[in-house]
Amino acid sequence: MNMDMGSPSSSSMHMSMATATSSMDMTAASSTSSMDMNMSMDMEMNYYLTTHYNHYPVIFHNLRASSGAGAFGIFCVLFFGAIFFRGLFFLSAYLEQRVFHNLTNAVLIEEIDNCACVPEEDQKHLPSGGTLSVKSLSLGKIISQTFCPGLGELKRDFIRLLIAFTATMFGYALMLAAMSFVLLYFFAICLGMAFGEILFNRLSIVLGINKNSSLCGSLH
Repeated sequence: MNMDMGSPSSSSMHMSMATATSSMDMTAASSTSSMDMNMSMDMEMNYYLTTHYNHYPVIFHNLRASSGAGAFGIFCVLFFGAIFFRGLFFLSAYLEQRVFHNLTNAVLIEEIDNCACVPEEDQKHLPSGGTLSVKSLSLGKIISQTFCPGLGELKRDFIRLLIAFTATMFGYALMLAAMSFVLLYFFAICLGMAFGEILFNRLSIVLGINKNSSLCGSLH
């Protein structure tokens, strides 16, 4: 009788011990798998220049290449992105000199009579005698012209803001892509910057645009 009454309790004890053991095994297995996953993710990160690009994310989680064609596609995206990034600086210089006629934005010079980099159509925007001088402004006028420039200048500042934001965003995106340490993507960015420099430098020469948004690029 005592053995019959004790058997259900002993079986329940065995069941609870088995349940606890299985739960501990599942917890240990899940923790081990998570540790293995974290270790594998750490091992997949590149810390030096490498040619391995297979399934490696670039900037975005889904932007990754699983074949040579996919890697070439990312190469083209980064290449033309770098050219576009370089073109934003040319666009800023073009707007300042040809659209906004802001010829004194970057450098102040005393004599520009012999300055060949100022186009003839922009000479009318210069003071008489071809001389630029620093204006003596009061503190109140400096503050008012800085923070209350007028509606027209605010529109120009909004355009400058858009260009500056886009250039900053593309610059940091290219930096993050280069930090993937994939050699193919690294060379795509370098080649894009180099080709963009040559392209927009030639365009600046043809259109008479100073790349640094300055008149002659040096103080006299």
